Amino acid sequence: MPEGRKARRYLGLVQGMNAPTARWFVMLSGLLTAVMIASSLSVLEKIWWPETFRVAYLVLGVSALAELLPLRRIYRILLQLASIGVILYAAAPIEWTPYDPILMDDRLSYLADNAAALHPFLEIALAVWMIYILFSAWTRIRIRIVGFTSVCLLVLAVTDSFTPIYLWDNTAVVIFAGLVWLIAEHFARFQRDHPASWTRLKSYPAQLLLPIVLVLSLVMATGLFVPEIPPIIKDPYTVWKEAQGEQVQSFVGDKGIAPANSSKQSSKSGYSREDGKLGGGFNYDYSPVMTVKSDRKSYWRGETKSYYTGKGWEDSELEKNEQLMPLAVGSELSLAWDRSAADTVEISQEFKMARKDMFPVLFGASAIQSLKSVNDSGSISGSGGWGPSSMELRYENGQKTYPKTYSIVSEQTLVDDGVKNAKAFMDNSADQQMYTQLPTDIPSRVAQLGRDLTAAETTDFGKAAAIETYLKVNYPYTNEPDTSKKVSADFVDSFLFEIQEGYCDYYSSAMVVLARSVDLPARWVKGYASGSNRVPTPGGMRGGPEEWMESDTYTVRNSDAHSWVEIYFQGYGWIPFEPTAGFAYPYPAAADDAAAAATPTPAPSAAPATDTEAAETSGFNVPSYVYVIGGIFLAAAAAAAAFVNRHFLADSWRRLRIRSLSAEERISWDTGRMIRSARRGGLVKEDHETLREAVLRWSKQRKYLQQELQAILADFEKVKYSGQPVSYGDAEAFAGKVKGVLGRFGKPG
Repeated sequence: MPEGRKARRYLGLVQGMNAPTARWFVMLSGLLTAVMIASSLSVLEKIWWPETFRVAYLVLGVSALAELLPLRRIYRILLQLASIGVILYAAAPIEWTPYDPILMDDRLSYLADNAAALHPFLEIALAVWMIYILFSAWTRIRIRIVGFTSVCLLVLAVTDSFTPIYLWDNTAVVIFAGLVWLIAEHFARFQRDHPASWTRLKSYPAQLLLPIVLVLSLVMATGLFVPEIPPIIKDPYTVWKEAQGEQVQSFVGDKGIAPANSSKQSSKSGYSREDGKLGGGFNYDYSPVMTVKSDRKSYWRGETKSYYTGKGWEDSELEKNEQLMPLAVGSELSLAWDRSAADTVEISQEFKMARKDMFPVLFGASAIQSLKSVNDSGSISGSGGWGPSSMELRYENGQKTYPKTYSIVSEQTLVDDGVKNAKAFMDNSADQQMYTQLPTDIPSRVAQLGRDLTAAETTDFGKAAAIETYLKVNYPYTNEPDTSKKVSADFVDSFLFEIQEGYCDYYSSAMVVLARSVDLPARWVKGYASGSNRVPTPGGMRGGPEEWMESDTYTVRNSDAHSWVEIYFQGYGWIPFEPTAGFAYPYPAAADDAAAAATPTPAPSAAPATDTEAAETSGFNVPSYVYVIGGIFLAAAAAAAAFVNRHFLADSWRRLRIRSLSAEERISWDTGRMIRSARRGGLVKEDHETLREAVLRWSKQRKYLQQELQAILADFEKVKYSGQPVSYGDAEAFAGKVKGVLGRFGKPG
């Protein structure tokens, strides 16, 4: 009985698949397929360009809309293909080769050049379109809808859990679309099986739709708005990671893995608002902060602080009381420092913020010369001012908004022989005292180290370079220093002699303190490193350094937040130094030789590059997790397809097996299928029985199969005992008769 019911359900499923489907359900399925595919494409956020996403979304949208048109299938496909061509022409960032009938006699070469420019957008657009066409036609029954939705959710869940991409919103969209789809499939099936009842039901649309809306709203609101509850049982991945001394982070933006023995929960990288107590570790946050279009590479300077407390940096009294110049767009910003002997280069920069964070300053290459525009306007809203001594372009706005865009011009000092021979000294004793200040209780071994490092140097610039080189070479970079080694209460002392590893705040603070210990006026600066300016070549695709080139636009991320050092030289002003291992200050190109002398390359073993630097030097190679996601997606899709089509695959396997059989062997094989099916239905052929004896007994127990069984028996005995040759046509006819009784033995009578 159960086997017969299962067979009938399967036959009913097959019949339902072949039955006509309501047009409204076909159109809705096309729309929901596009929504799910679009949501799932977000897993490629770190791989695709924004232009690629725009092309893919337009292809999905146009394809879904075309499915709504009352046209024949072939016409809809032609319309979709034509739309893809229009989308590529209008939305893809392609520079078309203009046609010149005089210069271009070879039209095939002209077409080939333009076709090459379509790479990779054409392939991606066609792939997205084919995936949409396949799944919109395939997902018409419940089990396939569930399978397709499950695969989308699995891909999103794995990507969200183990990559820096945040996909909760996409997951919610897929869940909502899947629920709507299942409800629609239920009503489409109801309409097909009970057309009269469906007609009556449509007369009450409010009673039909209101419960659906209420249930969906309740389900989605429960998932979106309930407070987060920590898990009672840890998942196996977390247990495995913690067993290896690591803990899995769940912060949006980094989602990195921090050592389990970390002294405290690390913060995320970014522009620091509190510098009074430095130390600890951090996790990288690669979310973008701004883009900078600049004709020269530079660091983007923010604030400077000169008072060292032994734990961190604060503004000195002179800095707190600095008289600010009022801001005016277009006016020249003066400096309090003498740069009369310096040769300078001009740098123009355009900043575009990628987030709505508030900063106390406007960033720029040092030293800022003028503010050209704010929010593409010739006027500035808000207050603030220019600090001629601190060289800070402070911005304060009572409306608590930060400029979305601004442009500035800076003048950087060339590091030439004149700088290297200049004195690092300030004529004003108050200034000299402020920039050589050190705590009275700083351990003496710090000052002794400074004197030892500079003893052999004859110039102040050489002393600064010696300190810089020492820090680069002897202290490895890490974003998670082992602070359990810290004994000294002084931040710099503990770094130099106890922890002996760290990140930019450790290096820069140490260099300022060591420079001041030998009377070099120095100050601590924070802002952002240059960022990345790599873009793909016009005919290339992401994947290798040879396919990338440098542009004049830099993407600056939270992971580029940085601190460095400035030392004052008479007649040249403040000169930047970069003591952090793995980093190099981008001195103006006209002073490449001097810059190389100022920032000697550290030994590879002593200066491992940071994650950000490694990313910049290696090109945007595909992250390893993308291959994992792709493998999981393909495996899940294959498993789901195999499960949904298990009956088709089984039949295909059987057909493949019987192709090698002769006609007589095929009839014997089909007879065995019938005997096995009868056994599952409660009719057993005993070992001592012939087929005739068994069939005659079955015919009495299943009278509704008597005629079919007698016909099968007659054909079998004809093949077995007549001695006449059997054709493949006879074998196929016999197989059809056997197939007619399979699964029907379960019902007595």
